[in-house]
Amino acid sequence: MSQTEPEDGVNARTVQLVKLLTELGPDIPEISRKLGQFKESVRYRYKEKILNKGFSVQANVNHERLGLRRMVVIVEFADAYKTYAQAIFAAMNELSYLVSFARAIIGGEYVVNVSAPEALYEDVREFYLALKDKGIFTQMEILEFDWMRTAPMKAEYYDFDTGRWDFEWQSPGTQDYEAATYEPSSKCKFDYVDLLIIKELQIDANKSLREISNKIGVNYKKLAWHHATHVCARKMLRGYAVNWMGTRYDYSIEKALHRKHRYFAAEVFVRNVSERDVMILRHSIDRLPFIWGEASGKNYFAELALPVDFVVEGLQYIGDMASTMKDRMSLYIIDQTDALSFTIPYSLYNQETKKWIFNKPELLGRFDQLIMQIKVGGP
Repeated sequence: MSQTEPEDGVNARTVQLVKLLTELGPDIPEISRKLGQFKESVRYRYKEKILNKGFSVQANVNHERLGLRRMVVIVEFADAYKTYAQAIFAAMNELSYLVSFARAIIGGEYVVNVSAPEALYEDVREFYLALKDKGIFTQMEILEFDWMRTAPMKAEYYDFDTGRWDFEWQSPGTQDYEAATYEPSSKCKFDYVDLLIIKELQIDANKSLREISNKIGVNYKKLAWHHATHVCARKMLRGYAVNWMGTRYDYSIEKALHRKHRYFAAEVFVRNVSERDVMILRHSIDRLPFIWGEASGKNYFAELALPVDFVVEGLQYIGDMASTMKDRMSLYIIDQTDALSFTIPYSLYNQETKKWIFNKPELLGRFDQLIMQIKVGGP
């Protein structure tokens, strides 16, 4: 957003709207009340400046509240399996807590995000290592994290009419207070209905509770009670994401939709970080409006999407920031057309025992069958 634009300008009003969207989701009546504006005006602006521009709004899941912890697995496929990479990852989503994957353009590695139950974390880790032993992957590195967050859009730097960012690299913006004070959450009580609600809001936060009720076949009053007293009151969501990159999965046609050549996607890893390392990294990266997500723990991880106009400046900034850690840093340039995110692994939650499940021997047997199918002509 231009720094000279008057506060009562159209773009300034859209920025205010986006700020509240990330906090409340697309609750137009509540946003209207907080802004002191007519609902019709806010609803029109939301459709015109957000939805019609190709931005989706999705719930940010608080994985830690669900007893899930982040693991990133960086892998290279053996030649025999490269053609089946997406099919294999789709199976792993349903069976082994995989929540996203993205392919690096230069090296061809895949960066795989796994959200594993704390109680089953080591079993899941051993399962991925076993897949390497079976020959599916030729290289594998597993990095562990204590928490993962999706960064809210810094809409004040974006012009919603032109679709361009305005950012001064010489004097980066101030660090987001919420980012600087971010702390991992503790696990809370939840059930299968809660997970179904979260899953639907993660796909599309514009869905009404009535629509969700009809889709998942849960009585509306029961579902509304779960939403209010469990999902919201127990803070199973950490706000909402306005997907400014424009990448989304259209479930009606079962296809990922991408905005080509708008953003240069990069993922930064720094291994074996100290508290001081994390402080330096977060102090620098959280100032950028181009951060999509980050994780920290034993290691540090940041997902960035640099506008194509700012690629050189962005890479220089990253290099300067991590100059004292370059021996432990890796930068992966991501092919957004070979990347996909999934919802939370709700199907791996046992409704009767009310626990996450993971049967490692059974799953390894399934992958033995998959390997055999591929070797004889494909799945």
